[in-house]
Amino acid sequence: MESGLEKTPLEKRGRWYSAILAVFLVAVVSLFLISCKSTSVGFDYDPMRARFVLETDRGGTLVTLPVSKVQIQVDATAVITEYDLQDVAIAELEMGTCLRFTTTRRASRMLYQESASNQGKRMVLLVNGTPLGIQRIDRPIADGVFHIFVEMPDSELPELTRNLKGTSLDIQAKLNR
Repeated sequence: MESGLEKTPLEKRGRWYSAILAVFLVAVVSLFLISCKSTSVGFDYDPMRARFVLETDRGGTLVTLPVSKVQIQVDATAVITEYDLQDVAIAELEMGTCLRFTTTRRASRMLYQESASNQGKRMVLLVNGTPLGIQRIDRPIADGVFHIFVEMPDSELPELTRNLKGTSLDIQAKLNR
């Protein structure tokens, strides 16, 4: 009887048991890592593309707002995109709750030029291609800050704001690397 050659319980179960255990542990660790969603902005968000297009008189695309069913013919080229936004926040104005958008400096200059030459027209917010709100341009937007009243319940504005802001902050962080 050789007492030095006794097999350990793991050796008795064989190689297959060890292989299955290793695969299980890798799967558990992988699932844990996948479930940890981290972003460069410090909070979780669902990416959303914000595009601002201007009303046009010359053959554009017809968009319809979801609640009022207002139809507006807009230019297909966006004046402001999610790449141009520095901040998105909820704002309380006299007329109610809306979204306040702040553009980057470069976009602010472009917005000033476009708003100065398009006074009286409307700017439409498209989120992931869906029209959600409009703002009539009554004066040149000189400071890069503008407000849009969106056609959705106020209770949904915090989530929309977080998603738009997260997308824009993430893009700005990547552009500034």
